Amino acid sequence: MHSEEEPVLIMAFRGPHANSVWQEITGPSDPQLARRTDPASINALYHHSQDEPLLYSPRLASLVHLGLCLWFGGRIAKNTQSMIEGSEEDRSRILTSAPGTLCATVKADIFLLVSPVVGPHCYSYILSACAKAGFSLLGLQRAQISRKQAQTLGLTTKQVTSFCHAPTVLLVGEQVELSSHCLVLLMRRESAVTHCSRLQIGCMNELAAQGLIGSIRARFTDVVSPHVCFHTVPYSKSHHNVLDGLMWTMPECSHMVLSKHAYPSCPDVEQVVILTLTGQNIMKSEMDFLHTVLRGDAAAGRDGFELLALKWEPKLSKQQAQELSPFEIGGREWQSSVQSLTSTPALVLALRRVRAFITLRRLLPQNYPGDLHVLMSPTPETAFRQTCLFFSEAELVPDHSSRPSLKFLPLHHIDTPGLRSQSLYSYMTVGPEPLLTLALFKPGAWRHCFGKILTIIKQNGYTLVGLRVLLLDSNMANALMHPSEQQELELKYLRSGPSLALGLLRVNAIMRLLELMGPEDPVEARTIDQTLWRAQYGFDRLHNGIYGSPSYRKAVEDIKLVFPEGVCCTESSVMRHEKISCLRSDPDASLDREQLNTAVKNTFSSGFGQGPLVCSALYQTTCLLIPSNLLQQSQPPLYSELLQRLLRTGCHLVAGKLCTADEKQRQHISELLRPSVGGALLPEGPCLIIALQADNAVTCFDVILERVCRERPDFRRVTMKLLYPNSECGAVKLLRYLFEDQSRVLTA
Repeated sequence: MHSEEEPVLIMAFRGPHANSVWQEITGPSDPQLARRTDPASINALYHHSQDEPLLYSPRLASLVHLGLCLWFGGRIAKNTQSMIEGSEEDRSRILTSAPGTLCATVKADIFLLVSPVVGPHCYSYILSACAKAGFSLLGLQRAQISRKQAQTLGLTTKQVTSFCHAPTVLLVGEQVELSSHCLVLLMRRESAVTHCSRLQIGCMNELAAQGLIGSIRARFTDVVSPHVCFHTVPYSKSHHNVLDGLMWTMPECSHMVLSKHAYPSCPDVEQVVILTLTGQNIMKSEMDFLHTVLRGDAAAGRDGFELLALKWEPKLSKQQAQELSPFEIGGREWQSSVQSLTSTPALVLALRRVRAFITLRRLLPQNYPGDLHVLMSPTPETAFRQTCLFFSEAELVPDHSSRPSLKFLPLHHIDTPGLRSQSLYSYMTVGPEPLLTLALFKPGAWRHCFGKILTIIKQNGYTLVGLRVLLLDSNMANALMHPSEQQELELKYLRSGPSLALGLLRVNAIMRLLELMGPEDPVEARTIDQTLWRAQYGFDRLHNGIYGSPSYRKAVEDIKLVFPEGVCCTESSVMRHEKISCLRSDPDASLDREQLNTAVKNTFSSGFGQGPLVCSALYQTTCLLIPSNLLQQSQPPLYSELLQRLLRTGCHLVAGKLCTADEKQRQHISELLRPSVGGALLPEGPCLIIALQADNAVTCFDVILERVCRERPDFRRVTMKLLYPNSECGAVKLLRYLFEDQSRVLTA
């Protein structure tokens, strides 16, 4: 032992896991063990003789606390060494005073407020920065802060601008107001209040290191600083009440009857999935995974998820653990997983994106579920049940700026509370509303593959709600073109011949159509996906030959431009909001045109100043009606395959439209067709009407159909429902009645 006269150096260290880190540095306290395992440390820190150690370092947390009280608490006794080695009674006598003078051992709680200008995709980095600063998480929530609450929380006038107002960003040409919710974290550490200023700087440095300051500037036009983004408040019950105090509140979900819901699972629409991170060291061990989920991977071309809600549970209840367990109910693995989950904290997140389940499964560890540190809801039904268990609907807060598919969705319609047609709970059980988009096939890109185009549309889940064969004028061509494409050559090309315009209805309609069209660059389209397109659909697809609406807003404009009278479908709330009409009758049908005194000879022009497509003394033009009961049939769409076969036999499509006839119009059409259909009435619903031109197209159309049916007998069930005239006089009257003469002209 050292004599009392010799000086002793006593040091106290502070930091995350300080005791274990110090033990790793010093090595084993036993000289013999140290000499075998770590000779460098034995020479530096320990004496060769076990009787005279140069270093004493307690390993138990209770002894560390005792040492701090003895040496740094202002209560050092004369015989300190004897007290350390003395009885438990001697030690307890030393610790009778409150440890208020021990700064290193006084733990405190603080609130960290994260401004709305810091997007949810930054939250994982903030949690990581707090963990690096030695803070442990006790709870978190998102809350809106009013000016009155801001005053109570000590926010300055400048901070009110960023903490109490919703930031706006320019997205898809629109100024979009984002969520005004702050992220509130309740955290604990030793001497927490003294570290508040450094915590704010540390969070800001972490965001800067990850290149996220630019995303903050996009949401806040003023100078960005730690003071603008973060604010700390010491914990108190009054502050907790000001912030709503809902950190650990769970919704009452006993009223949810899950069997009443459908749980749509189409991957091409936005889906909500629940991700749960568990374990004692979530803020350190699982943050890299959460970074990837929220931010995505730009190098891999993978967008991040939109964060709807998050909640910290210090300890899961048995019911929560049962819902989160990835194993089959009742099994041995299920029971052990429930026991494990009830003894650990959890961070639960509600996430949304297109193909959410497929994308998140790809990001999961290879040994999933493995050690239960990362869990996800496997199905839409499970996701809905877990969402109801952890979050109230008020806690589900969308944030537009993190949505990669934002331009394909109606921003002002789905997520704005005042105009929202569906709540997020309803969205998860009923599914999203279908959207409209326009596909325009430019001149020369569609005539010989009209039937195949309709087949592709049907196979990809679209409903045809509008069809027009039209010649674009300069105004319409300019309106449809991208500003960078408005060149004289492109305009001339668009006006050079008839285009085929299709109005399409589907959930996630805009983005799916653009995916079908492939890359925008023509060279890339030819080299990457031309072969696949040809192999699947049997014809070449060049992106320059097809136009698709690039965004939701543009799709609405395009549909109104090309189909001003409306489209043939049931009105949805989206259509009602956008003032898109539903056709109840055919606006082009005209008795006056039918009664024109012209020769019976049928020489229906292509309607675009090009004259007839069939130059023969025998050519005729017939009118083919495909009623709604054929259009609505499920896969395969035989009517479109039949049309493609007709085009191969020498028939040419010279006009077409999709319309819904009212009762009087249907009766009149049936009167005109009576000699050929025996008085059958045209069924209700949308009807596809096309004008076909070929030699003897009217008088021999039965023969043409019979020739096709000999090759494909399954076409007979389609031909039995087709409606068409059997005389030239009837064909002329029907064509006059159905097609306007301004762009489609009957000539003598």
